Amino acid sequence: MTKQIKLSDSLKDFNYRLFGTLILISLLPTIYTTVRIYFLGNLPGDWGFNIASQLAWVNIFYEVVQEALILPLFYLISKVISNREQLSNRIQTGLVSSFLVFLVMTVLILIFVRPLLAFMGQKSEIITATSAYIRLEAIAIQISVLFRFISIVLIILNKNSRLLILLAIQMVLTIVSDTFLVSSLSISFQIGVNGIALGNIIVNLVLVGIGLTMLKQEGLQVFSYAKANFSWQKEWIKIGGLSGIESFVRNAAFTLMIIRMINMIQEQGTFWVANNFIWGWLLLPILALGELIKRNTAESAESIDKKLPAYWALTGLVCILWLVTIPFWNLFIGKVMNVADYTAVVSVAIISLVFYIIFAFNNVVDSIFYGLGRTDLMLYQSLIVNTVYYGGMFIAYRVGLFIPSLNGIAIMFGTGMAIDSVITFIMFIVLRRINRLVLSETV
Repeated sequence: MTKQIKLSDSLKDFNYRLFGTLILISLLPTIYTTVRIYFLGNLPGDWGFNIASQLAWVNIFYEVVQEALILPLFYLISKVISNREQLSNRIQTGLVSSFLVFLVMTVLILIFVRPLLAFMGQKSEIITATSAYIRLEAIAIQISVLFRFISIVLIILNKNSRLLILLAIQMVLTIVSDTFLVSSLSISFQIGVNGIALGNIIVNLVLVGIGLTMLKQEGLQVFSYAKANFSWQKEWIKIGGLSGIESFVRNAAFTLMIIRMINMIQEQGTFWVANNFIWGWLLLPILALGELIKRNTAESAESIDKKLPAYWALTGLVCILWLVTIPFWNLFIGKVMNVADYTAVVSVAIISLVFYIIFAFNNVVDSIFYGLGRTDLMLYQSLIVNTVYYGGMFIAYRVGLFIPSLNGIAIMFGTGMAIDSVITFIMFIVLRRINRLVLSETV
């Protein structure tokens, strides 16, 4: 039986300073992404949005590998945080392994981008332009994985001021590069969407260089001449393998059932902007809370019961704020994000809202699972949802029972999230009740 914890005690114990820092960390990329969407809105026609939106499925390919490699680091690096030698070794060998694995993905994307675009249903007249953009973005993503790795190390080390400096540099450099490469201003080269990718390459190179310098200043010998020890990566493969399989199953369903259908009905631009608004702005504090939960749980599994009431309360508060701000969404998306067809974007966001409220609470439990290294639980829920539910929806589509539309696809996706959440909550409640949430080998 778990001890009853008062909400007031849990809220007093909550690390508001770190939470605020993590929100700010998430806010900086959201600001430059919004500026980027504003510049795309000034490009003639809808080609800018339609081409840029195709990066969504490319990111999904990389996300599978990233969730296998990066997410387990909260648990694996926290285990040796008090041993400087082992910590340096894990950072050094982890960076090398991550880069090499992503390199394989990048080469595959560079080679097969055109047939993949055709399969995904992109407009035939812009496949050539989209291919050029995605190839450049693949190079940028290849570099960015190193920055993502460094960022997680800084979070675990509680070096949030350094991370904020990095993200502030990222925001400024990205806005500057977009201004000179993408915008319609007189000082711009007006390269179009390719300017976004070129800017990302430049910015990521700068960030990795500064990030590695920061790690060295923290006394971490990232480029040590000592013999590298890769033996710890057996555990990385074990935990990350389950996480990768779960991510593959989940994202394969999302790619085939959501993105491909959105492309088929020629609404990729609208759906992409709606997703950027939801994930960039609405979910910003929710995802920041998730990062904090992963860190807290990885540090001390015993703290779950004490901190959980605060997690629920803050999640509920954010969801209430979503509802309060709905009247301002048209203004924000139409004027700030510079989207011409803002009513369609707002419609998708409102239809999806109830599902994302459920997702917000599910995020608390998922983050606890990741913090404990329980990627096996994530795999179970993903297999059930993406084989049974999305498999059933695919059959319904093939026999004509489900006719794809923008709102229909949004509801289908949201229902999948809701089913996933129900399974997650059931596992969490049952495992806590029988004291099997924390396994002996993951303590």
